[in-house]
Amino acid sequence: MPLLLDDIDLTTPVARTVDPKFFSSKLTGNGKHKTGLLHGALRPTVSANNSAYIAAAVDHVETKSTSTQHGITTVSLPFAPVLRAALGTGGAFTLATPDARDRCAITTGSSDWDVFFDMTPQAAKLFEDANGDTSSGTPKTTRDFIVQYRMELFFLRKGAAVPARARIAPASAGRRSPDETVVVSWDVDPLANARGFVTDALGAAGLTDLDPDALADWLANGFNIHDRITRQAEIWDSEEIADEITAYIEALPADPSRTQLNALAVQLRYLETYNVPLEAYRTIHRAIETGFDEATAAALSKQNLNLLMSHTLYHLEKMKPRLTTPAVPAGAPAMAAHLSVQQRAALSSHEPLVMVQAGAGTGKSRVILERIKYLEQCGVDASEVTVLSFTNAAADHITDKNPDVGSMTIARMINDIYQLNHPTHELSSIDTIINSIDIFYPRSTFAAGFRMRLLEVDQNKTGAMTALNTFIENHFDEVIALLDTIGQTSLELEIVIAYQRIDTMAEPAHVACRYLIIDEVQDNSIFEFIYVLKYISKHAQSLFIVGDASQTLYEFRSANPRALNTLEGSGVFSTFKLTTNYRSNQEILDFANVVLGDLETNQFAGIRLQANSLAVPTAKSFQDTVALDYRTVSRLNGFVNDELHGIVSRTVCREYVDTCLARGEQVAFIAYSRREVAVIQDALEQHYPDKHVANLVSEKVFATDVFSKYIKFFWNDVLQVQPSNASFVVAQGIKDNMDKLTKNAGNKKVADAVLGMVSTWWTANARVIRGWEQLCLQGTLAHGDFFDRLRDNLLQFEIRHNAVRQSLTNQRNREQKAKNTASDAELIVSTIHGAKGLEFDNVVVLHKEAAPMSQEARRMFYVAFTRAKKSEYILSYGTVKNPAIESSHQRIITLLTERDKLAAARAAGIDPDLLDDGTGEADTSEDAGLARV
Repeated sequence: MPLLLDDIDLTTPVARTVDPKFFSSKLTGNGKHKTGLLHGALRPTVSANNSAYIAAAVDHVETKSTSTQHGITTVSLPFAPVLRAALGTGGAFTLATPDARDRCAITTGSSDWDVFFDMTPQAAKLFEDANGDTSSGTPKTTRDFIVQYRMELFFLRKGAAVPARARIAPASAGRRSPDETVVVSWDVDPLANARGFVTDALGAAGLTDLDPDALADWLANGFNIHDRITRQAEIWDSEEIADEITAYIEALPADPSRTQLNALAVQLRYLETYNVPLEAYRTIHRAIETGFDEATAAALSKQNLNLLMSHTLYHLEKMKPRLTTPAVPAGAPAMAAHLSVQQRAALSSHEPLVMVQAGAGTGKSRVILERIKYLEQCGVDASEVTVLSFTNAAADHITDKNPDVGSMTIARMINDIYQLNHPTHELSSIDTIINSIDIFYPRSTFAAGFRMRLLEVDQNKTGAMTALNTFIENHFDEVIALLDTIGQTSLELEIVIAYQRIDTMAEPAHVACRYLIIDEVQDNSIFEFIYVLKYISKHAQSLFIVGDASQTLYEFRSANPRALNTLEGSGVFSTFKLTTNYRSNQEILDFANVVLGDLETNQFAGIRLQANSLAVPTAKSFQDTVALDYRTVSRLNGFVNDELHGIVSRTVCREYVDTCLARGEQVAFIAYSRREVAVIQDALEQHYPDKHVANLVSEKVFATDVFSKYIKFFWNDVLQVQPSNASFVVAQGIKDNMDKLTKNAGNKKVADAVLGMVSTWWTANARVIRGWEQLCLQGTLAHGDFFDRLRDNLLQFEIRHNAVRQSLTNQRNREQKAKNTASDAELIVSTIHGAKGLEFDNVVVLHKEAAPMSQEARRMFYVAFTRAKKSEYILSYGTVKNPAIESSHQRIITLLTERDKLAAARAAGIDPDLLDDGTGEADTSEDAGLARV
């Protein structure tokens, strides 16, 4: 039986606090002490002597970015929710009236107006010069931090209630006609320039500042930059951001100009810079739907993927009555006896849109298979059902269980639809596509813009998919023509183009269905969610999705746990929880629940895992089952490099692994990185030389762009020779320019791989190329045509070489993983990603304690902590002396000890309320703050 953690407050989320690191980890310091970028002595002035730095900081900062040139790294950080440019487009825009404790009162002697001054950090630029300080003989990095402030002078009517917002007026407005106005100006040195701004604004209103020292003192002593940046972070991190954006939208004229709409589009795109709460996006979307016609609202929603998700959900909800639902059979369909009440409720729903929030080990795959059986008993033919999975292995499993059901990955479905409509576009890497654009369109402005959007997607930059989607929508025919020319596409391009033309694209018969089921839905990207939701609307299908936002691990592939949270909180889906865990004992789940309670992704589902057992954990059983070994270290990297190997061998193996092996049980070691796994594997192989250590880490494959890059940079060298020598020049040119064509060219393995690729190309294509050479000699093939053919041949080889390598590697990874998991190996090592979806008798988790720990890391370790069936050993390390993981572990022990004491009292016939709780007094409260048995 689980601990009722609500009673002990273990999983009650700690009150969220934000600080300047919300914007960047470089914003160190607490605004009080002498250390950090935002130290206590920081004032709103410019300390930098470099005029170029100051000029750059004065510019509009609309994106978060980092760039390095000549050893100087420039970091741009926008802070304010509303862009400076957006406020200058001519609407009746307003600013929130600051709290009386923050503002500086300006004494004017006016009988009509209360006047006060305030400032908002609009943005900042950080300049880090790696060679800035050479006084010691060794170059040291110097940092110049320049903040751009929005200076604000408020005029409020005396005697009137203080308004929530004041309308922005020009500095030259003169006498104030409304009851509340604010004059604004932007500056990087308010300490020097605020006085002039205030004097000019007051002068325009016929007023003067009777106490100028008050402003000077406030600027020098009353304005804390750290706290003000924190305040901006708090706005971004709460629904206050929606208040700011909706106020901006409502202040636009009834018939906004194109300039104003473009500024709003940029503003909405800007919101993708930082994490905005989901409810805030829904509020903003409602404002857009209310304030604009349907076409404009749709166009504006496309400026931000989260808004586009809200927009797509909004229209799906209106479609809901027309979506497919299974017929209700005359008799209740038979269901397997082993199914739980929760599983039965989920799989037997007749709602058109169903979401199953399934915690770790709760039988997701079983529910999907039983859902298919249930639909069949309701008269649905299996061929009308399609299951979309995240991996090919999962899709193959569905096919094995039910061959008549359509089963594939989402990427495969979209690729099949795309290829039917654009059969000449071969799937390629973005690097090869970018090089091909440079080769075929060297002077095209349009192509340069397209190339930039692709490069941003490849670098996983914030807002990149939004920008690509908008670009393709605005240049659709040109994009398709370009892709026709280069004969390539990518997975990212396929889904955007398929989305753009979803209403007109032909679809292959095998993707057609009426009932769509999606497994592991949390691992899909936001754009995949948007596409699927629109696809459902197009075909009026039924949608049944299964997933757990708290197990989202693939953010580096654009998976976003917030996307699933958006669906959970939308009210559009009927939701069902699966909380009974069929894998682990309750001791393991109690500890996992502590981690789960701190996950923002669990805010809507509120999952609390419970073992499929009535066994009651005790303090002893918990300590025997969940061992925590925390190591305080001086350096995090030093632990893995210098200490991990010895600790695994001397401590973990002797104190834990040997005992598990003696029971004939399996032990899996799970770590975050490949490097950590490698160290652990080496330690195990040395300690247990007679045992096989199965490794579940997948082999990585990287696409090569050596050929396309060679053509882009060195093709002119090839054009200088006769066709008969061209192939030799290509091969020699790649060899001679290896350092310019690939990273780590000095690595022999890399160099050998590139030369091997060249050799394979020549072996496969020599006959064809020699034939072209003969045609040139005969005069039947022009030299220009020969070189075009050779160029295209090299590009085609690179595309297919990458595709074959990817396919072969994926197949090897699947086979190796299947072999190792089926081998009943006593010792297994894996990354957390590799272990997802698997279970083991006993698990050793390598846990890195960070302060603060990111939500991504918390989700990662939640997955790791829910892999064990019988016991787990957590080897944790960190630089903090009293880590959260240690206190959580101890609190559970303390609680269980107290519960054991109460259980013993009840067994002895003693009223537990009369027991001494350690304070010297009997606790007679109703629940005594303890978990109930």
